[in-house]
Amino acid sequence: MKNSVREKLSQGKVSLGSWLNLGSPLAGEVMADAGFEWLTVDAEHTAYDMSLIADTFRGIDARGAVSFVRAWDHNPVTMARLLDAGAYGIVIPHVSNPEQAAAIASAMRYPPVGIRSSGTGRIATFGSDYKATANDELMCMPQIEDMEGINNAEAIMSLEGVDAGFLGPGDLSMSMGLEPGHPDHEAAIQKFLAACKKAEKPAGIPTTFEAAQQRIDEGFLMIDVSNELAILSGAARKMVEALR
Repeated sequence: MKNSVREKLSQGKVSLGSWLNLGSPLAGEVMADAGFEWLTVDAEHTAYDMSLIADTFRGIDARGAVSFVRAWDHNPVTMARLLDAGAYGIVIPHVSNPEQAAAIASAMRYPPVGIRSSGTGRIATFGSDYKATANDELMCMPQIEDMEGINNAEAIMSLEGVDAGFLGPGDLSMSMGLEPGHPDHEAAIQKFLAACKKAEKPAGIPTTFEAAQQRIDEGFLMIDVSNELAILSGAARKMVEALR
């Protein structure tokens, strides 16, 4: 088992990925074939069950990209099921304090480092060295989505077992009662980035194609460029408008 995204980020290099919202394994395969280095299955908000998640991982893996997933809760059983299905990393939403982050990091690692149960699932096909290497290759990525998390970002990112930080700018703006792009909202984003840099952990952020270069220049390393639903919708609308 080798996580090429983790390796690239450890070298301080930018890694380009995207999000999957359509509940379609084929969409994941198409996005991987397009050249995205990693893809995150959004199991928090969209119509994925465990079978679809595993099938989407298969499509992503087959095209040489890395499979991540966003969990729907903080339950250790949820973490174990997603990892046993073949995820190389988990984005965990709504992490606001270091206690939550420490519990999640522990749930994702086998003993003696953590508390992950020794199951099988799809990882049974990953080779006999999976359990020996998983603790070092998997990525635990707390997603910070409110001001409590922003204020605790340095403590969260400094934890052993936390491998990257991921920002949720949409929920952050709602929690602040502000529109995205408001100066105070942008200040919170930059505070998160500074915390990741101080802890020497890569920072991730969802962004549009147009804003991606700005975030790269600022120092974000995990660049989530749009999602397949938005890409499909935008391309279809442009085509229809042009033909009309």
